[in-house]
Amino acid sequence: MKKDKLTLLLVDDNEKFLNSMAERARMRDYTVLTATDGEQAIKIASKQTVHIAVVDQQMPGMEGLVVITRLKAIAPDMKTLLLTGHGDEKLKEVTEALNSTYFDKEDISGFWDFLANLSLGNINILLVDDNPKFLRTLSDRIKLKGHDPLTALNGKQALEIMKSTRIQLAIVDQRMPDMDGLEVITQLKKIDPSIKTMLLTGHGDEKLKEATEALNSSYFEKEDMGSFWGFFRKILRNLETSMAAAGMAEDGDQEDAVKIEDPKKKSK
Repeated sequence: MKKDKLTLLLVDDNEKFLNSMAERARMRDYTVLTATDGEQAIKIASKQTVHIAVVDQQMPGMEGLVVITRLKAIAPDMKTLLLTGHGDEKLKEVTEALNSTYFDKEDISGFWDFLANLSLGNINILLVDDNPKFLRTLSDRIKLKGHDPLTALNGKQALEIMKSTRIQLAIVDQRMPDMDGLEVITQLKKIDPSIKTMLLTGHGDEKLKEATEALNSSYFEKEDMGSFWGFFRKILRNLETSMAAAGMAEDGDQEDAVKIEDPKKKSK
């Protein structure tokens, strides 16, 4: 998705700050919508598509975290960023629990670069399962979340795809005829050790779970897909953050990149 097609919703009760942010966002080719309170923001999001919402925490009537919660109830895959005038570790933790990103207004130097790289980030997802019906269902569900995953019916296909395409996340079924899921994940990580992987299995098995975790992978039972989707959203948010930070580092913004990946680290 190109940046000039993205709609950015800015929410802040400080109209001077809001107008300044809106002007800068328009200069970066975003379609900009503004709201001075939470109710106004929710009305806007319920009537039109919003790709990214940037929300101030301290507002009368409805604080930023509540606004973000309600925005995500309307559009669960909307990317959200919370702005606050003061650093607060607990607030940061709650923000991340909402699959949102946290910025301190006093340290906003890397905000625009982060936003640009977040917008342009392209996460390649690979789905591997020998059951075509399940594979199609999983693929369709992920497409609804704004991603276009690659699919493979077996381990051999998965490895061929991996050799020609940079994959950030692989979701692999355990029971497949030619190569089981653990072996597929092992081979994928040999090609790219940084790849994130999730193993799906049709039955619980403590030894399998331990073996999966030993590969620095995540383990889910197909009968408990609720927890799978929660983790899936979290891992996508982490990947988006890492990709944004990497993009900033490539552009020479090393200090801001470090602060994005680890906000506790401050520049000297």
